[in-house]
Amino acid sequence: MLEKIVKITGYVILGLAAIISVLFFLKDAKVLQNGLDALGDAPSEIKIAEIDKMATDWSAIIVTSSIVIFILAAATILLFSLYNFIRNTIDNPKSAIKPTIVLVLSAIVIIISYSLASDIMPDFLGAEKLSISGNTIKLVEASLYLVYILFGISIVALIYTEVSKIFR
Repeated sequence: MLEKIVKITGYVILGLAAIISVLFFLKDAKVLQNGLDALGDAPSEIKIAEIDKMATDWSAIIVTSSIVIFILAAATILLFSLYNFIRNTIDNPKSAIKPTIVLVLSAIVIIISYSLASDIMPDFLGAEKLSISGNTIKLVEASLYLVYILFGISIVALIYTEVSKIFR
């Protein structure tokens, strides 16, 4: 039963993405063409500014719909994973040990990467033009540290796997 619900939810999200894409191109292609036609013989600087404005409006629609679809998909994945975890834990409590260890280790890695991060803006060319809060800087740096740590763990796991094959 759960598999059917997951499939149906996936199809609904996929259909929603397809409908948004089709509506975007059918509706906004006409708006773009009308906007370009309205410019007519305007000077090229004005055309460039207007096309830039239209492109910004266009990309805002795509980004917003992509974010909505991503949030729906992520929420669906989390909810069904949590449901499946709880159901398996009730049926077989010993099966919850490995996922719990993975969650705890993941939380530890996230905490380590966040604690390594700094909220000070790094010095680089053009840094003075950016207006980024200290919290945003810390989150970005923590994300980078998280990627570095996960990459290191994957390299160590790869080497361990290959070396362990030699001794089998």
